[in-house]
Amino acid sequence: MKNSKIKKITVTAVLAALITVTTAFIKISIGINEGYIHLGDSMVYLAGCLLGPYAVIAAVIGGALADVLAGAAVWAIPTAIIKACNCIPFIVASAIYVKHKNSSRIIHLSTILMTLVSGVITVFGYWLAEGIMYSFESAFASMPFNIVQAVGSAIVFIAIGCALDAVKIQKYLK
Repeated sequence: MKNSKIKKITVTAVLAALITVTTAFIKISIGINEGYIHLGDSMVYLAGCLLGPYAVIAAVIGGALADVLAGAAVWAIPTAIIKACNCIPFIVASAIYVKHKNSSRIIHLSTILMTLVSGVITVFGYWLAEGIMYSFESAFASMPFNIVQAVGSAIVFIAIGCALDAVKIQKYLK
């Protein structure tokens, strides 16, 4: 039991680091209110599938730390909230899949559909945060970039998830 808790904490820390790196350092600036497009959400989705409730910790730490490191610390709290909400659909979908299919695949119809749900959370969450922090006019201007980010993250998540399913990563995490 102690070994499984250590493994879960370790994987949580690794995914928090992956979220941080893929968000803060692999990005494209959009030039609006310190915003940028990144693929960090793909790691948030992956965390939700692999970690269960621990994914919230990885998403919050990784997302908020990325904003601080990227020079957009003003976004750390909104990002922490949005990223926590982003991983919840994947936690639920993966738990239901495991329960009903007795299998622990990352990519299946439910998780693919959850990329849409999480994309809506991203677009609406950042629209609301930017509208409150700056103006709703600039928030509307940022929406297309948030959509691109959500779609790109979904594609990367599906590709990485398929690769991890192929090597049966889940058996190494139990």
